[in-house]
Amino acid sequence: MKKADGPTINKVSAGSPASKAGLRAGWKLIRIDNQPVGDIIDYKIMESDHELQLLVLTDRGIIRRVKINKPVNEPLGLSFNPPTITKMQHCGNQCIFCFVDQNPPGMRASLYVKDDDYRLSFLYGNFITLNRLSEKELQRIINLRLSPLYVSVHTTNPRLRAEMFGTERAVKGLEYLRKLVDAGINIHSQVVLCPGYNDGRELAATVEDLAKMGPAIKSLAVVPLGLTGHRKGLKPLRKYSEPEAEDIIDKIECFQEKFLKQRGTRFVFSSDEFYNLASRPLPPDDSYENYPQLENGVGLSRQFLNELHALGEKLPFLPGKFQNLTIAAAPAAEKLLEELVEYFTRVTGVDINLQIVDNKYFGEEVTVSGLLTGSDLLRALKGKPLGDVVFITKSMLKDRDNIFLDDMTINYVENELQVSLVAVDGPKDFFSELLKERPEN
Repeated sequence: MKKADGPTINKVSAGSPASKAGLRAGWKLIRIDNQPVGDIIDYKIMESDHELQLLVLTDRGIIRRVKINKPVNEPLGLSFNPPTITKMQHCGNQCIFCFVDQNPPGMRASLYVKDDDYRLSFLYGNFITLNRLSEKELQRIINLRLSPLYVSVHTTNPRLRAEMFGTERAVKGLEYLRKLVDAGINIHSQVVLCPGYNDGRELAATVEDLAKMGPAIKSLAVVPLGLTGHRKGLKPLRKYSEPEAEDIIDKIECFQEKFLKQRGTRFVFSSDEFYNLASRPLPPDDSYENYPQLENGVGLSRQFLNELHALGEKLPFLPGKFQNLTIAAAPAAEKLLEELVEYFTRVTGVDINLQIVDNKYFGEEVTVSGLLTGSDLLRALKGKPLGDVVFITKSMLKDRDNIFLDDMTINYVENELQVSLVAVDGPKDFFSELLKERPEN
């Protein structure tokens, strides 16, 4: 008999149909309904059925047949490594602003991986460039109606796009974008803005060009480039100044007013970081139109404030929980957290110390909390009075595990600081943690 083969199961979600059927990580999924599993798209189509017959190979080399009944379209609860099952399409660009190219040396290998895979764009909202897409893949997207996709455009000027991506294939990427739109594939697009390159008149032309492609271009996010302290040998770039950020927001808000009248949607959105750079108040909730670009940093701050304000004045005084605590975050979150600290201190009676931590690992140009590392926390907090507990954001941790980007564990940082660390998602999660009973130190 030919050796049984198929993708290796990397994880089985707790409580999922696969878990209830006894499947385990490390087993191989050979067939579903007597069909070999192709890639992750094939798998997603296969798993949508109500009744499934799985052929699996256990970690002990035993072939088993497993029957699963579940609601239609309910996921089986399996994940694979690589997540695409077949070989992942890696990025072949040499973008002048690429953040991965600015990573410090010595990090784990996965942090240097650059994907450019349409399957990850469709399934998880990863931004792709379309530059390495083949005609066969293009046709598959259209035939299977893999929509929406998330596309990094950056500019609609072919020559400038080739320069910014560092490849002539960037021109082909624009052609593929038009073909996808013409075929009715919805697109959420982004522009990473770089001073002196794709801003000013180039940005205006890009916004107009994308809008003219029609309603299949659902939204456009404009975000500033990210710079670290590790750009040795790379093209010189700089961050935007406060006046420049104000000017960009003004121009985008003018476009929003125009498109709202013409299309019934604002269409183009500035990232939260531009409002932070410009020291401008955030737009109201309805300006984000159901937050189509949330993962791109467009509206995360507004949602944070919405969540905080929704708690109302119902927070109780909390005697016997925490007398005092610390929240540790990066500079970009300072204004939001100042409001949270004032609110929770006033309503709950808990003494909250806000510690703003500069990023020394990636460089102080990096101001988002999600890129703070364990070593940054130790450097900033060690020896300081931190109270009963230190709260951090869950985005600091790898895949929601207890590991920071520099591979330090929460346990190691806790031992060094001699205080517990608790990772939370936002104001509601923070409040839930405050309510939990904890053993006395």
